[in-house]
Amino acid sequence: MRARIPALCALLLVLTLGPGATAQDQPAQQTLRLSLDEAVERALDNNVDIAVAQFDPEIAAQNVVSAEGYYVPFLFANLDYNSTDSKGTNFFSGGDVVNTKNQVWSFGASLPVKTGGQIDVSWDNRRSDTNNAFTSFNPIYRVGITVNVTQPLLANLKIDAPRRQLRLSKINRQISDIQFRQSVINTVATTKQYYYDLVYALDNLRAAQDSLNLAKKLLEENEIRVKVGTMAPLDIVEARSEVAAREEAVIVAENLVADSMDNVKRVIFPQNDPSMWATAIVPTTAPVAEPVPVDLELAVQNALDNRTDVVAARKALERSDLDVLYRGNQTKPRLDLVAGYGGSGAGGTEIIREPPIGGEIIETIPGGYGDAFSEAFGNDFPSWNVGLQFRYSIPNKSNKALRAQAELSREQALVSLRRLELQVAQEVRTAGRGVLSGFKRVASTKAARELAAERLDAEQKKFDAGMSTTYLVNQAQRDLATQEVAELQAVAEYRKSLVNFQRVQEAGVSGLGAAVVVGGSSSSQAGQAVLSGAAASSVNQATGIF
Repeated sequence: MRARIPALCALLLVLTLGPGATAQDQPAQQTLRLSLDEAVERALDNNVDIAVAQFDPEIAAQNVVSAEGYYVPFLFANLDYNSTDSKGTNFFSGGDVVNTKNQVWSFGASLPVKTGGQIDVSWDNRRSDTNNAFTSFNPIYRVGITVNVTQPLLANLKIDAPRRQLRLSKINRQISDIQFRQSVINTVATTKQYYYDLVYALDNLRAAQDSLNLAKKLLEENEIRVKVGTMAPLDIVEARSEVAAREEAVIVAENLVADSMDNVKRVIFPQNDPSMWATAIVPTTAPVAEPVPVDLELAVQNALDNRTDVVAARKALERSDLDVLYRGNQTKPRLDLVAGYGGSGAGGTEIIREPPIGGEIIETIPGGYGDAFSEAFGNDFPSWNVGLQFRYSIPNKSNKALRAQAELSREQALVSLRRLELQVAQEVRTAGRGVLSGFKRVASTKAARELAAERLDAEQKKFDAGMSTTYLVNQAQRDLATQEVAELQAVAEYRKSLVNFQRVQEAGVSGLGAAVVVGGSSSSQAGQAVLSGAAASSVNQATGIF
């Protein structure tokens, strides 16, 4: 098989130059010699499906950051200035027209905590300036500092909407990582399968060319025999018909090479480019058929423990468990503990007036904002409160229905996981048997090819001795071509079955993985290429082999 690679390279170059052209007539086509490992490496570096999929974990990570952002402090501030004129309507109004000017500046922070509660801290400041005759301070400063705490005791204690969202986002990020790994595994498997398809397509083309050359050689010999009168002209017609049929088989095989090469380019190149499509890929790794031990029970267990879609399904079950916990918690009454503590202070310029109330100002005692600040933070005038807030919907149908829905969804996810495990076990067992039967198929097709070669040699010798016919020689040539293709296909399919057996233990089929199957259709299509000119009985026999 390894000795065929240089010959295939030369054949590929001749085909790309076109009929009737030579290397001197046209510029040499750019070629890329590529081993299997190099193809996989290029796919990992350049594959556009991986490039698209790699954004999903990053997006999921940002969703986690967004959910965690709920628990960062929320700062607020309020700055306000206002002035109010009020008409005096009685003796105690403080004047005919009372003007009051207020300056307000407040600051605070709100901090949600992961127990479901919330802590609010505020610092309020106010300066008031008025011409009211009854005021004792002008201007007057008021400072207040308060701390309020709210803590759920029933509903929202163990879990609430923000914590649920945070945990969901973390699970989704893990699932996204798993799915990205699945995409990588399937891309590697697909690359290997396409590579083996290309190797097979080139070998299949070589076999078709060899079969065509045998038919042409027989035609030339028959033409000589007709000229010397040892053969009837009818045999030439039969030989020419066979040559035409095998030329058609070569055309089909050439098209399969182009399709297989495009498949490889699709997975190893990063973008659409004319030079990329014009590059001829020359595979340098020839598939070999070596026996590989298969332990089905161990493989099934490995798949159930580590396969990406099974792990992702278990993570989805965790999401269902989380929903059941959250919806069940929401059916409880809302009972919140509320508590607060604060301090306040006032200060400013104190006004002493003559009696009675509202008399003339006889003295002022200087003061200001610092007095109010010291009183507030010095705990001179503390305030506190403790209480419970209760709320419950009767009969709470909505939350109970949502809990029932979450429980049903969890049961559905559990049954789906069991179904997936059964499917995975069946896929692994099928893939494992494909490896075992594939190796046996390689041995049987090799023996059939050797026997077909011996039969053709014997038939050719009988024909040279005048003891056989053109029809029998053509049939022997077709049978040899059929067995050569069958052996080539068996080797390629065996290597692909090994790739698939490894893949079904590691990843589910999604995205690119959908193209990874045991016994790809491309090879089956190729298998018919050499058989296009065969008789109906030979086609039926070949179909049974493939």
